[in-house]
Amino acid sequence: MANQYACANAGASTCGFRTTWTDEADLRRQIANHLVTVHEVKTPTATIVNYLVKVAKDMSRQVHH
Repeated sequence: MANQYACANAGASTCGFRTTWTDEADLRRQIANHLVTVHEVKTPTATIVNYLVKVAKDMSRQVHH
């Protein structure tokens, strides 16, 4: 099963963004791009990206079990 990420799982309950990712670099690119284009975050900080990567990894562990 693919690794998954959804903004709703990170607390943005009104955002329908969902994606799959192959490796952490791919995930970080997708999250940063999404933050800029949809959530209007001018410069995503390492803190927020790291948090969202953790959410995605936690989601993927739950899906695999």
